[in-house]
Amino acid sequence: MELPDVRRRVRQGRRLALARACDARPGLRVHDALAGWGTDGLVLAALGCRVHLSERNAEVHRILDSRLRAESLARARPDFISWEHEDARDRWRSGGDFDVVYLDPMFGKHPKTALPGKQMQILANLVGEMSAGEIAELIGQARRVAGSRVVVKRRARTEAIGRPAWQIRARSVRFDVYLPVSRCSSA
Repeated sequence: MELPDVRRRVRQGRRLALARACDARPGLRVHDALAGWGTDGLVLAALGCRVHLSERNAEVHRILDSRLRAESLARARPDFISWEHEDARDRWRSGGDFDVVYLDPMFGKHPKTALPGKQMQILANLVGEMSAGEIAELIGQARRVAGSRVVVKRRARTEAIGRPAWQIRARSVRFDVYLPVSRCSSA
């Protein structure tokens, strides 16, 4: 049972904006630090990355756990993906070793009248929105642990948080890429 939303995106392969932002390739160690439903993590794992997902909300994690267990059994490659009910910062403090830290915070209120899909509405009700300050703090912490880059998913037309090294744009979202603190002169 492959999930249709994952299958559709995996077909784009490395052309997918998410894949380009993360520099997805076999063996790349990715930490999806705000996992939600785990779709982006599953896509990266299907592209050969070794992905660890962290989800701190207990209700969301129960759904994520069920989804990932079903997907792992169907794929027979469970070593490509792991997940925990945890705050990502705890994983970083305990010495998680990742090339890429991927952050997909819930977007704020939609600027148009059309509502996001039902799954995203449910997720937003469960986890709520992070403030720009909270996201900036998380980016700062992630930049200290990422070996290669920190990737932050944002709405295409929202302001960047801080100064990303570069951006990759998709139709409705944008991926802001930040270098690790150790690889750039100004944190």
